[in-house]
Amino acid sequence: METADNIEVTLVGQAYSNVSISPNNRILATSGSTCEFLSDKNREFRRFLKHDSDVIATFFQSNERLVTVTENGEVSEFEERDKKFEKLSSRRVTAFPVVAAFAQPPKSDEDSELKLWFVLKKSDSEKYDVCISCANGSIEKVLEIPSGLRKEHISICDGVVSFIQGLTIQTIVTSDTDRSVLSDTKFTAKKGGGEGDNVNHKFEYIASNGNFLVASISDGRVLKWSNVKTNGVSDVHHRIHWHKTAPHVAVTEFGNVLSAGAECVLARHTPGQKEPTLLPRLVAPVTGLVLSPDSSTVALVMEDNSIHTVLLSTMAIKSSLSTLEYCPRSLNTVFNSDPLRNRRIVMNGKPGSIQWFDPVTISTSDRMLVTLENSVDGDMSSRGIRSAFRDVLTTSLTTNFLVSIEKFVNFDSENTVRFWQRFENNQRSVLVASITVPRDVVFVATCANTASKFANTIVTASTSGTISVWDYTPKDVREELEKSRNWQEAEIRAISGIQSDGKFVSAHGRHAVVWNVKNMKIIDVLDCEDDIIRLDFAADGRHLIVSTKKSVVCWDTLCLLLVWRIRQSVGIHVSSVGSFAYDGAQVMRFDTETGRVLGSVQFSAPVDELIVIQHRQDALIYVAKTSKGILCNRPANLKSSGKGANSDSQTPFQQLARLSASAASAASKPAQFVRQPRPEAARLFAGPVHQLPPISMIAPLFIEKSLLPPLVRA
Repeated sequence: METADNIEVTLVGQAYSNVSISPNNRILATSGSTCEFLSDKNREFRRFLKHDSDVIATFFQSNERLVTVTENGEVSEFEERDKKFEKLSSRRVTAFPVVAAFAQPPKSDEDSELKLWFVLKKSDSEKYDVCISCANGSIEKVLEIPSGLRKEHISICDGVVSFIQGLTIQTIVTSDTDRSVLSDTKFTAKKGGGEGDNVNHKFEYIASNGNFLVASISDGRVLKWSNVKTNGVSDVHHRIHWHKTAPHVAVTEFGNVLSAGAECVLARHTPGQKEPTLLPRLVAPVTGLVLSPDSSTVALVMEDNSIHTVLLSTMAIKSSLSTLEYCPRSLNTVFNSDPLRNRRIVMNGKPGSIQWFDPVTISTSDRMLVTLENSVDGDMSSRGIRSAFRDVLTTSLTTNFLVSIEKFVNFDSENTVRFWQRFENNQRSVLVASITVPRDVVFVATCANTASKFANTIVTASTSGTISVWDYTPKDVREELEKSRNWQEAEIRAISGIQSDGKFVSAHGRHAVVWNVKNMKIIDVLDCEDDIIRLDFAADGRHLIVSTKKSVVCWDTLCLLLVWRIRQSVGIHVSSVGSFAYDGAQVMRFDTETGRVLGSVQFSAPVDELIVIQHRQDALIYVAKTSKGILCNRPANLKSSGKGANSDSQTPFQQLARLSASAASAASKPAQFVRQPRPEAARLFAGPVHQLPPISMIAPLFIEKSLLPPLVRA
């Protein structure tokens, strides 16, 4: 919630659900109720437009004017003035929920307004109403379509209403004058699949443009019709079957079909050509595909929530827009701070990686592939294909090294602990050791004080109660087996960080066991009277704050006495910045020694986890994980001290290419253009991903070409 001094910003809410491209190829992305402008020319230019409910659709009326439609039927018009967007008008056109909305461009210069089509869901009807906006601001019902459809199942273009249901596609052509129905045609696709294939396939996505209509089926087939306005879908169609599962589709005004999905490949199917033109090796599966108004550029929304623009004439990546990675398939368990980069938050990125992001500039400053495995392929469960991949379960960071624990997703296997050496100057990490551990090893703790003699000591713990101690060096990591302990074979709920004097605490039910990591002897066992949820040491290293199901307890670990107790079940976050408690949506800062509340802030949703960053001496940034996503509560007048580092937008294959003099000078610009690959190299990838030649076959071709003698110049 916003106050006079603080504002709340959504860092990561939902994956991008709508993307629009302006006539001058600027990007407007929508996540939940927030519209975000992303410019590939100036990454600093980012504007956010908040709405009262989720945004269903966005349309550009011109380069400076746009229209948004929300789920509750509110239509708003904005105009850009001096790099700020002002709301010109806002009206609620219907009281019924809006399922989908489409825009029809004006057909003459006299009519400059967009014609909006709405698909409305009425609670007392088994049909959806398809309506069109009128000149006086009202809407007029045109026809009805079956209920239960999603917006991906409906397409309206130039008065032609098309929708898919099961394996049936239906097209209704309406009149431009009185909106009467001129024709109504249906087409039912064959079930497809081989013998023994019991999967019930259906149409998944539909798109139309002018006289062309395309739809994709869950088994990978893409069907195209070329005479929709005159013959509907009863005419002969063209079939494309390149993908394994239903791709996202689009069709240009010239009839070129674009398809992309779980295979991480963009395919352009040109009429008259037998094989598609491919842009392979994309960074992640494609979850959205949007064409520009002039059909020259396509915007790809990836599974990791990144957005890339592709120039269709060359089928090369034009630019990559900086966004926070948010992948629904990834584990959402890493959420901590970094002592080496004290103004960054560390959390999961795409599968197998973690990211550092700045909550002030809302930009990812760095990414790290932790699992060292290629896990970019998408989920093809509709075809019975579910891939197993490793993902990061938890991390612990110091200024000298990083420890990560990984687990297999969609496969029962042991976990992996990796130890990384960190370099402060160039912000890179080098793998030191990788060790397999039991699957219940999920806790890791390190010592944040680099001056302590325990700075290179690491503790891992399993939920079954086993505690292991590791000794780290930049050359090797050794497990000290003689220090392995299991207190009364009791399950472990949480562990604290290692303090400068070697103390750390493990939580077993209602008991907190204080250990000396030097010899793994028990210092004392503290009875907290209830099951422990979380615990950690305060910044002074002396007071232990324990959160249980019924209270918060503070122990003085020097004299092993109870200092204070508060009979309230709240979550806690204890760090060098201070001690904080969160109850519902309220976050309270309290004094460690007395428990007295020093101040509080309010979020718009209940807090599940919390991190507090000190941006300046008097400026605290509260970053919370909630049901609405990652929210940030910060001072309203807070300015970034510097520009966030932009990650490299090129793929590993593109990074290997030599840069020309002009390309080298342009490499520092935010928008990076990629050279079109050589034809002989492109042929190596001219096929479906699962049919590409193995690397053992491709590598000798590149090596042989590299070893050829240079050309003799006359």
